[in-house]
Amino acid sequence: MPRKSFTVLGINDGHDASAAIVRDGKVIAAIQEERLVNIKHYSGVPEKSIINVFEVADIHPDEIDAIAIGSLLRVVSPLKEEQSFKVRLFKKLSPFIAGTPFIKLFRKVLHRFRKMKELNKVFAKLGILDKEVIFVEHHVSHAACAYRQCPWSYDEPVLVFTADGAGDLISSTVNVCEHGEINRIAFSPYYDSLGNAFYSEITRYLGLKPWDHEYKVMGLAPYGKAEYCIDAMKKIIRIDPKNKLKFKNTIRAYGEDEQRKLWKLLKGQRFDNIAAAAQLWLEHLLMEWIKNAIEATGIHKIACAGGVFLNVKANKRILEVEEVDDAFFYPVAGDDGTAAGAALEAYYMLCKRDGIKPRKTQLEDLYYGPSFINEEIEVTLKKHGLLNKAEYYDNIDEIIGELIAKGKVVARFNGRLEYGPRALGNRSILADPRDYRTVWKVNFQIKQRDFWMPFAPTIFEEDMHLYLVNPRPARYMILAFDTTEKRDEIIATIHPKDHTCRPQTLNEWNPSYRKVLETFREITGVSAVLNTSFNLHGYPIVGTPQQAIWTYKNSKLDALAIGNYLVMR
Repeated sequence: MPRKSFTVLGINDGHDASAAIVRDGKVIAAIQEERLVNIKHYSGVPEKSIINVFEVADIHPDEIDAIAIGSLLRVVSPLKEEQSFKVRLFKKLSPFIAGTPFIKLFRKVLHRFRKMKELNKVFAKLGILDKEVIFVEHHVSHAACAYRQCPWSYDEPVLVFTADGAGDLISSTVNVCEHGEINRIAFSPYYDSLGNAFYSEITRYLGLKPWDHEYKVMGLAPYGKAEYCIDAMKKIIRIDPKNKLKFKNTIRAYGEDEQRKLWKLLKGQRFDNIAAAAQLWLEHLLMEWIKNAIEATGIHKIACAGGVFLNVKANKRILEVEEVDDAFFYPVAGDDGTAAGAALEAYYMLCKRDGIKPRKTQLEDLYYGPSFINEEIEVTLKKHGLLNKAEYYDNIDEIIGELIAKGKVVARFNGRLEYGPRALGNRSILADPRDYRTVWKVNFQIKQRDFWMPFAPTIFEEDMHLYLVNPRPARYMILAFDTTEKRDEIIATIHPKDHTCRPQTLNEWNPSYRKVLETFREITGVSAVLNTSFNLHGYPIVGTPQQAIWTYKNSKLDALAIGNYLVMR
């Protein structure tokens, strides 16, 4: 008799390391290693995450049927290893090995030499060394995240796009997906990366940290005038004229060599104008690429994943493309999402091999991580000398809403940890969105972010039409919208230059967080709060009570609501 159920452990052991567990086509636990070790963009074996997802899912390691690894080649940490001789040599050779034959050889042969020693130590510790290991190519993992959790059934054809810096020597793909199958029809190799060879190198040129601060370029862009630099951007990368589903590196350089060329190309240009032109050209290329694929296939529903699609302004423009009937952007679009994507793909493969119909589960909430009971929190508060200052409230969420209405800035640590780059209420700093002075308070006293970076709102989904132009459910902070004339009610959460915002629209998935907003609305009449991630600049979103207390102590937060306990200054 064929098996009717499969449970798969998914792992990303490279940049933004993470682990996930998928059971019968549904993600039941997932976490990034950075949240447990307090190192942003942690790269390496996610040992703590692998152990933690079993605890969160409440399953024994023996219960898994397979282990899925979301890359054929372990992705090096860009910041730590980009200057190594091996990486420098690879960049020099990239134009010559970027073609299809080498990629095919790599996929078939070279992944067999992948380093597994560190992972095998963890597997041995958990007693799962004998489990089947399935390697899933990096961009297939991205595509699986989007396709296998999009809102459309396997009976409907979907165009799936992936774009990032690079993974397994590939930087973007176009896929026709139907009846559960992911069929790649085009790809751009590492050398022609829209993420690395263009946007990340512009990020580096501006003195920011590549593979981390790209969102700062996006936030800076509305302050500049693109027309001063747009011609220069067109000389860096374009759509390949020989294949309109691929990108082409036209500056013919990468890394340090490219930086020297950018210096000549952009010398004397203002930093804000450079950001504006880079953002405009990115949006143009993505829209043209997607329109080309729709024209080639006749498929008008699209799903997208990969780090480039963390650019919410570009996603906004994609939604406005006339040829796009509907679009789904997987919210954990970066490499942290590949653990879930690999597990979803391996689940499908196991079902197909055993002749059973795979289940497809539409993405809902992203609260996949650990939670902490009040007894654990009490012990931690006592250890850090705060228990005598803490008050216990049965109605803690109502208290938070009242404090925010009084102008207080409150960190909320409650419920399960969110998966992905956005705080969605459970590990969030919350404040009154009506007063623009809140921006300066949160920025300079708590977040310590660059002055031009906007914050985001959580808005009741039933009231989103009050604040958003052409609204649609946006539950993961992966989309941007123009705002209505009522924008003054959420002035602290919109971009001051272009009046856009990147909202979380709140439905019924998180009742306790809704209680915060309901209380705030009862007092103020406003259906939104300012919501930014609970962390200090340069650190990941807090993942443990210890990290929450450390962040509170090292900031000027007015209050910390942790479990049912409230600590105030």
